[in-house]
Amino acid sequence: MASERLNSILSHLSPSKSGLPAITQKNPDDVVITLAVRTPLAKGFKGGLKDTKLDYLVYSLLKKVIDKSNIDPQMVEDICLGNVNDGKAAYIVRAAALAAGIPNTAAASSVNRFCSSGLKATQDIANQISLGNIDVGIAIGAEMMSAGGDRLASPFHEEILQSQDAADCMQPMGQTSENVGKDFEISREAQDRFAAESYQRAERAQKEGWFDDEIVPITTKVIDPKSGEERQVTLTKDEGPRWGTTFESL
Repeated sequence: MASERLNSILSHLSPSKSGLPAITQKNPDDVVITLAVRTPLAKGFKGGLKDTKLDYLVYSLLKKVIDKSNIDPQMVEDICLGNVNDGKAAYIVRAAALAAGIPNTAAASSVNRFCSSGLKATQDIANQISLGNIDVGIAIGAEMMSAGGDRLASPFHEEILQSQDAADCMQPMGQTSENVGKDFEISREAQDRFAAESYQRAERAQKEGWFDDEIVPITTKVIDPKSGEERQVTLTKDEGPRWGTTFESL
């Protein structure tokens, strides 16, 4: 191990590489992602996961991760869940991990960095491995969008609102996106053309099975909003792609 560490240090002192060689260069202390999977993406309030709580989503995904990776759960030392909408996310990931067979010796936590919460969870686990605090960890990003948003129930304190930058934090995302479009002169036509191309790419990827190896099926229950009837379903595909979307249709 000492020799590997020395070689790693020497590689840092040698002339640096750039481009692809720098990215693909391997070192003994590299942090690597050995498995990347996800649930299908469903529609909020009306999709196949609308009646599925966050705890079951996290629990189901953790079980799939353990099964698919063939890892010994005893090796997992920390789990971090990136989540925005649920203030009880730390409780949820702890309970879900234990139920999924991960021992109580593994720590569990949650982070909230808004849209990049899942990336922040990945960064936290990677940093812990890099520092030598742990050897194996699991990072997750999960939201139940059918539970509603995270909009503030009341304004900030009046002294905070004296700062315009602070007051702007209360703007909804719809308004901030309009601001970005205006500031960078992104027209509605340009956005629609980009959106149409994105839908078309998603349709092609879904038809050709490009997402299949990264999606783990989720079996859950859905309640019919009209009859109240509950039925069991297994989701295997994303619900978002709208086949046949064109610029003109948008």
